[in-house]
Amino acid sequence: MSVAASRRAGSGFFRCPFHPSWRTLAPILVCTWSLAVSVQVSGGEPAPAILGVLAGEVKIIPPEGGVAKPASNGMTVTVGTRVQTGKKSTALLTFLDGSTLTVQPESDVTVKQADVGKKRSRVTVGVNVGTVWARVVKLVDPESSFSLQSNTATATVHDGLIGARQEPDNTLTCWTRAGDLWVLEPPGRARARLKPGQMDIVKAGAPSNPQAFFSNHSALRVETPVSVLPVILMPDRARMAGFTDPDTDVNQVFGSYTGMDGEGHRVVEVPAGVSGPFTLILQGEQDGPFLIRIGALYKGVPVDQHQVSGTLQRGARLAAQLTQQLEGMTNDAKTAKASGVMIGPLESTDLQLPGKVGVPENP
Repeated sequence: MSVAASRRAGSGFFRCPFHPSWRTLAPILVCTWSLAVSVQVSGGEPAPAILGVLAGEVKIIPPEGGVAKPASNGMTVTVGTRVQTGKKSTALLTFLDGSTLTVQPESDVTVKQADVGKKRSRVTVGVNVGTVWARVVKLVDPESSFSLQSNTATATVHDGLIGARQEPDNTLTCWTRAGDLWVLEPPGRARARLKPGQMDIVKAGAPSNPQAFFSNHSALRVETPVSVLPVILMPDRARMAGFTDPDTDVNQVFGSYTGMDGEGHRVVEVPAGVSGPFTLILQGEQDGPFLIRIGALYKGVPVDQHQVSGTLQRGARLAAQLTQQLEGMTNDAKTAKASGVMIGPLESTDLQLPGKVGVPENP
């Protein structure tokens, strides 16, 4: 297996000296990816969602109410359940149509509706306070929808990558990276239709004002041919974004993008603003050579780009560390300015990629 790399700007190829053991990462990834299974509650009825604890302590309040209790990784969640995260905790709700909702730190959400099937799905999550990020799968039925609901508005999409933040003063901010997002005000009046890359702030007495959306000013972007499946593991080693098989993408990172570009390449873009290291994992879908692009962006504009080539066999995996270079000294990841990315050597790894979420047959 051979790997080569070049930097498009022509000033050489950076190598990162930090290489944590893949044996160290393996248990973390297996734990995170093991959530992609079909689970049933007692009596044989399918549970509408599975709760994953990505970081810290997550608490739940059951539909019947009561005191919040610690959640366990992989437990089932029913309609009416509240999920609460602390300052350093993150949760992942995986619905049985494959859609996922990442609950960011210091957030509180309620599963209000989860009518899930293979061809049609209607999910509504109430955002009581805090920030969430959803990856919504595309189903056959055009009436399928995924909604993020607050006291003041509801953000609804058929499929795509959307997010919302509910402030204590009832201000709701909503975003979309993929898919048209409808913002509805009570009693169902359309306030705005956001296009991918836009956001809107819903505040009492303020008109709709769609604007460009960047979760962080800096980002890392990986483009691969369709024959290579890329996954980026974030520096916290808890969240990831990428492709786990030809038809399945995972997107647990707020503001990230997973999709195909106009040239048929797979694209993974994650917010950066910290040095990392980020972990890039590549899996071959067929035998042969590959050429991928790895770049750093600032406010959507490329500031550094590398080309990496090599060969992969079907099912084989390579992994490398990506370290972002930042200008100046700042502790604010949202506004930090990227100037480049250092790429460690691609090395063989036996890390396993997750599978699809199974959806039981409807009765």
